[in-house]
Amino acid sequence: MNDELSIRAFLSTYFPVFMGAIFASVFSLVFAVPLFFDSYFRNLPLADNAKYSFLGGIALTVVIVHCNFMIARGRPQWVWPLVVLLGLCFLGVLPTIEYRPHKLIYGLSAFLPLLALLLLNSKRHREMRAKLLEIRHLRQAAIAKHKSR
Repeated sequence: MNDELSIRAFLSTYFPVFMGAIFASVFSLVFAVPLFFDSYFRNLPLADNAKYSFLGGIALTVVIVHCNFMIARGRPQWVWPLVVLLGLCFLGVLPTIEYRPHKLIYGLSAFLPLLALLLLNSKRHREMRAKLLEIRHLRQAAIAKHKSR
């Protein structure tokens, strides 16, 4: 890292917004996926509903983890799959009001993707992605310099 920014200062500045975006994304899946399956696949037996909700939630969580790992490695373009996933969560939950879900579950299912998108678009998260990209370029330059020797 640069001399003006230590690892402790970097983490204290950017870690809360990074983890907040991750937790908001994961919790939006926690509420949205079961609500989605419960609303749109009402004729599905309860065991199958739970199984598909679990497997879908796990698959989407792997996507979130991979995207955030790639962002942390200095690849800021990986924010776009997160944006698409959160947008789909929000748009998939909105029409479920027709099935009269629990108000708290519906409210959290609509609120958390918007919160995650807000955190991903925040100034601090954008600054963090730019700094991580700079760090990646420095790391690649150091590796290239070491290999050329």
